Amino acid sequence: MNRGLTVLLLLSLSTACATHSKPIASNPIRSIAVIPATNPRWYSFENAAPPIGYPLQFWVNKLDSNSKAKRFNDELDSQSNRLGTDFTDEVVTALRGYGFTVELLKDVPRPVNDPDNVDYDRISTDADAILQISLSEVGLYSSHMSRNYIPRVNASGKLFVKGQDDNLYDEDICYGVDAKNGKNWAILPDTKFAYPSFEEVMTHADEIRSSFAIGALEIAKRMAEQISDSAKYRNAAFPKQAQ
Repeated sequence: MNRGLTVLLLLSLSTACATHSKPIASNPIRSIAVIPATNPRWYSFENAAPPIGYPLQFWVNKLDSNSKAKRFNDELDSQSNRLGTDFTDEVVTALRGYGFTVELLKDVPRPVNDPDNVDYDRISTDADAILQISLSEVGLYSSHMSRNYIPRVNASGKLFVKGQDDNLYDEDICYGVDAKNGKNWAILPDTKFAYPSFEEVMTHADEIRSSFAIGALEIAKRMAEQISDSAKYRNAAFPKQAQ
């Protein structure tokens, strides 16, 4: 008898555990508060050519890349840098185009040395969800399989409801050298943005700035579309009168 009761009790507990689910917000996503992307503080520059030659060739290549990266950054920094600001504006505009009410959180407290490390508990907003966007890497890269320097613009977006564990959207999108054809997270660059030498890079600095701006714009449009799709998928769980 006791054994039978024990079995029934265990079955009831296992059933209850199996039906547990994380809580969802009581409202559909109609408004979004955006934590803006910051402008790049450093443009990456790397030549991954294999260290052919004498044993210390790897370190020679490394020092050479570091020196060129400094010159590359000095050249790009000679003009104002609004890449993160423009990227944010494009995301906000696109989301509004999809029908969302968007609030831009302009005064978010950020650590000086790690501005993307935001304390979400310190954010005050009435929006249904919060979106943090960032430019994770911007620069040029030449792989060991190519003789050209190709633009690299990588960005991330995370949409979440404050106080809940699950993200409604959490994706990285890559434009340029890291992109792979046919992937939702990838945007191939225009083939004209390819530079066979460091001298060509420095000669075409304005064009490279343009390639970064184009990459950020394309990512913003792709990201806003994906966020809209994610929100619509989630909102479908709510009765129509709640939407």
